[in-house]
Order: sequence, then structure tokens, then C-alpha cells
Amino acid sequence: MKDTKIAAISMISSPANPDVNIQRHVEWIEKAAKHNVDWCLFPEMSITGFCFNRNFFEASESFCGKSTQKMVEIAKQFNITIGFGIAERDIHDIIRNTYVFVSPEGICGRYAKTHIPPLEYTIETSGDEFTVINLKQARVGVNICFDNWFCESGRMSYLNGAEVIIAPFYMCWGDDIKTNPEKAYSSWRELAMINFRAVAWQNGVYHITINSCGGVKEKGVEYFGPPLVIIINPSGEIEAETQPGQVVEQMVIHTLKADTLVKRRSDALFHPRYRRPAIYRKITE
Repeated sequence: MKDTKIAAISMISSPANPDVNIQRHVEWIEKAAKHNVDWCLFPEMSITGFCFNRNFFEASESFCGKSTQKMVEIAKQFNITIGFGIAERDIHDIIRNTYVFVSPEGICGRYAKTHIPPLEYTIETSGDEFTVINLKQARVGVNICFDNWFCESGRMSYLNGAEVIIAPFYMCWGDDIKTNPEKAYSSWRELAMINFRAVAWQNGVYHITINSCGGVKEKGVEYFGPPLVIIINPSGEIEAETQPGQVVEQMVIHTLKADTLVKRRSDALFHPRYRRPAIYRKITE
């Protein structure tokens, strides 16, 4: 891993409207570029925009299709690596919730969400691999939204070589964001602290949570998400985060330090070094 300056952006996406959402990405990338960042990271489904009807299928596309190719052009224009979410439709018309990385050199790789919650059963199917993408600065794993509530997701990403885990979300917290944004943020943050500090520490990885922001109502499904970004280092310490009580889109600029990762993994008691896979077989049953 090399030192990596990132922009993590909590933004709202228009449902099933990739063209509009790409323009929103450009606006944020322009702002991030002024800080000379290496990566711009966006939430789950940031390009496609979630909805729960036929429009979602119509807005889905090949992971190397029109939207991804446009994002490659943008990456070249700003000389930045970009992570973003799309509804990927394969040649069999199967849709997956996919996170794609592009750089000025082209498409770097993708990860498909492996754990699907009930609300999404009707619109997408699961991926089957914890893909790790080799970016110029670091090896990156992705755990999308629901994936993050399974401890196996972080561990498998680490075992496959991840130094950084990106956790893009499109997660609501009831109606709290409308009436009490501080409470909504606090509730979300508490879950993140319980789970993601442990993931970062146990696996010696940077963990970057990026939630979508704002409100969407689509076919009776309401989404109100607090704008939340949390960056946790490999020792489980919070290095940067958004401020509580926000209701508009947010961007966090931060540098991930290679020395911090090396220090954690060089610890004589770095726990993954002492794993005993032979006695964990029950986990896979």
C-alpha cells in the first residue's frame, strides 16, 4: 500500500436515472480534484439510483457499458480513480448490485454484492466472490451495504489480499432523518462503531463507510438516509468522519497512511497470523 488521498462522498442519486447521476458525480469530482485526491469514492448504486419497479431493470446495464465508459473518460479528465455503484445486467438479463473502479488507464475491476436483503430480492441477485481489486495505491476489497453485517465479508476480503475495504451503503434509518437528524446519525454511527471498528482491527485494514444521503420515495418505499462517512484505520481508530446532524450531501477528504497499515500488521499479536482454519469448518456448513 502507498499513502492515498481520498474523497469519500455521501450523495443522493435520482432513482433509475444514470445520466443525471453521472452529472452529479462530475460535480463532486470537480470539487474533490481541487484537493489533489487519488480516489473519489461514492455510495452504493450511485450511478443507477435505487428503485423497486421496472425502471430499475431498464436503467441497468453491462458493467463495461455506457455509464462505465463515461466514468473512464471522467477519470482520465481529472486523473483520478473513481469507485461507484451500478445495477449490472449480464447477457442473461440477470442484475447484480455492483461496485466498479475506473482509473485514467481504464476499468480496474468490480465487485458484486454477495448478501441480498429481502427488500432487494425482486430486483437483483447475489455475487459469489469477495473480489479484491489491485489499484495503483492499494489492494481494495468491497463490502456493499448488507454485506457488512456478516463478519465473514471482512475476513474474506482480508484473506483475498485487501488492504482497504470500501463499504458503500444506501441505507435508511426510519423517519428519523426527517424529524431528528442528530438521532439518525447517532443511531447509524453506533452500529458502525460496533461492527466496523472490529472489522478494521481484526483484519488490519482501512475501513471506509459511505452512505447515500437524503430522501427518495418510490412505489411506496421511502428512503431517508443520513449523510455519513466514517474512515477507520487498521488499529480500529476513527481517523475522519462527517459531522452529526447533517441533512445535505457531504464530502470527507482524508489521507490513508501506509505506515499505519504496516504498523498494525507488524504487531507480534496481529491475530490473523494465528488463525486455525482446520477447526473453523462448521462456518461453511
